[in-house]
Formats: sequence, C-alpha cells, structure tokens
Amino acid sequence: MSRIKAEILRDFETPESDETLSTHGAQREDAIITSFLAGSGWGREASAAAKAAFLPDVVPVKEGNGRGRGATLIDAFRVNPKRACGGDFLSLKAPTARKSGEFPSSVELFKGTRSTLICCLEAIKQNHKNGKAFPLAVVHTGGEVFAPTLVEWAILDFGTLISEHAIVNKEGWETYADIPVKPLNDRPRGRGGSPASVWITLLRREKAGCVHGVQKYRYAQDDDGHYATLATSVSARSGTRFIAGSPADFAMDVDAATVLR
Repeated sequence: MSRIKAEILRDFETPESDETLSTHGAQREDAIITSFLAGSGWGREASAAAKAAFLPDVVPVKEGNGRGRGATLIDAFRVNPKRACGGDFLSLKAPTARKSGEFPSSVELFKGTRSTLICCLEAIKQNHKNGKAFPLAVVHTGGEVFAPTLVEWAILDFGTLISEHAIVNKEGWETYADIPVKPLNDRPRGRGGSPASVWITLLRREKAGCVHGVQKYRYAQDDDGHYATLATSVSARSGTRFIAGSPADFAMDVDAATVLR
C-alpha cells in the first residue's frame, strides 16, 4: 500500500453544500462530521488520488454534499501523508429513529451495481490484510438535522466485519462474493434480527417516473438483478455495543479505530 505526497492529497475543489432538506442521511452525517470530528482533522471529502489508492477499480462518484451521494463507501477522510492511501477513511451511518424512539437494528452500508460492490469488497479485504483500518461508525443522534446531539455510538471495523472468520450465517443462506444473500420473501425477523451478521440483497432497478425533470428509480429484490445492497446487523444480539459519552469521547473512539489492533 503506497503513501501519497501531501501536495496531491487536496487536488479537488470542495463542492458547495446545499442545505435544502433531503430524505436521506447525508445532511446529518455532514453535521456529525462538522460538529464532532472536524476538530480532529476529519472532513467530508477525499481527493481523487486518496480514493483511488484506497478503493482501486471503484469508479468515483459525485462528491457528497447536503443532498447528493458521496464517494462510494467513504463518508469522511483525514489527510495523513504518513499513512497508506494518504490518510484515514471513515464509513459513517446515522440512522433515523423510529416513531417509537428506537433505532433500526441494521444499517445499509452500500447500494449500487454488483460490479462496484465486488470491487469495494475486494479492496477492503486487501486493505485489511495489509493492516489498513476502515472504521465504521454507527451514530444515533437526536436534535435537528443541522444541529445533532449525540445519543450513543458503536464503532466497528469494515474489513473485520466482512472477513470470512467473522461472518455469521446461522441459516446457511447462499452466498455472493462470500457474503450471505438474503432470500426472496424472507420472513419477518422482528426482535430476533437477521440470522446473518452481514448480508447482500440483490436487486433490479426500475424506472419510477420523473420528478421536476429528474428520472427516479425504484428497486425490487431479484436474484438476477444487476444491483445490490450490503447491510449489517447492529443489534444487541449481534454483539454490537453502543456506548454514550461526550463529543470528545466519540472523537477519541473514532481516532482509536483508525489503527487495527
């Protein structure tokens, strides 16, 4: 794994943030980074060179802002020329609480084409093999979208999560790229949660009309589909431990997770 010269780590222009309310979590993730992690050097964007080193063969997508999707899998980046791939990378998920006040017991980590998912999985596994950490922070928050308050958080390592020895597949689901695949018409699991610790759902994409001239799509589960999601359980039964603390505690936990132990 190569290091990148400092002068090329910021070879991009940070896109202007759009504060129009959206239906996904990107805005809250932005606010979490700005409110709790920026002081430790974290930012939303990573340079093309850093992303290419960290996720080779993964085609870059539009940089993230308040409304659009960001770089595949990467939600935050911190420049550090002394580290492989030019710094530290973070996957950040901020699920919305249900009306009951409870948070979902699983989070979606990826949604895109099968080919992109394969490249992502291969890159993360190779990084993990080479000792490169990739923290996954699942953060439960309260407050407003642009002014979140910390409730609790859990920090996992993405590479460890998808490693062969760590995957749980209690019901022997068929696998794709060594990851269990959720069966069609799988029964509701309720509080029992998923029998797989991490899983893929294969999808087909269908046109769903236009809104203000922009084509919209919907996705349906289909074992022959060309798209996929990757999700993981973060329930207590899965062994995920959420902790509460101060913003400083959260920032320190994220920093600690950038080194594999």
